[in-house]
Amino acid sequence: MQGMGTLRLGSRAVMYTAETLPKGKNRVMGTIQIMTGFMHIGFGIVLTTLTNVYTSVFVIGEIPFLGGVSFIISGCLSIGAEKSPTECAVKGSQAMNVISAIFALLGIVAFIVDLNLNGLYRSGFDYYSYLVLLAGNGISIVLLIFTILEFCIAVATANFWCRATRLSSNEAMLIVPSATRADLAVPPAELPQPPSYTELVAPEV
Repeated sequence: MQGMGTLRLGSRAVMYTAETLPKGKNRVMGTIQIMTGFMHIGFGIVLTTLTNVYTSVFVIGEIPFLGGVSFIISGCLSIGAEKSPTECAVKGSQAMNVISAIFALLGIVAFIVDLNLNGLYRSGFDYYSYLVLLAGNGISIVLLIFTILEFCIAVATANFWCRATRLSSNEAMLIVPSATRADLAVPPAELPQPPSYTELVAPEV
């Protein structure tokens, strides 16, 4: 049946339908996670060059690089788990999305601290420093928005895999039978042959 599949967990095979595993849902969210990860790494490099003027806790904590790599891996695993929902892929995607959610939460806190530290204009700043400060705040605001999006996606994906793998009362179970072994040493019993058609219709003499 189209839209049906099996999700093997240990010795059991839990059946899922198109309603419990929407086609393309994790692929879209995984793609957004990968894009967010590359954005964190790219803008993190830019913020690193501005640290002489722009004080960034986000850069000091190495969050753009660790978090960016985590987001990319989470996105790849989410896409792979949708294509091949094996036990290893599902648990790996679930674990990495939990880690990504933690990094995203740290990033949100770091961005809020950065905006508070660099939000006030200092009279000692020249025009160049003022432009750097504006650029750093602009990048932080953009990354803050995408980090909040990443946090929501990571939590939703981890929760989705948790619900998809949890056995509930309304889930169908597919019992995988063990292989049967035929004993070839015992000859098969011979069944009597039925009478032929000519014997049935032949007249009695």
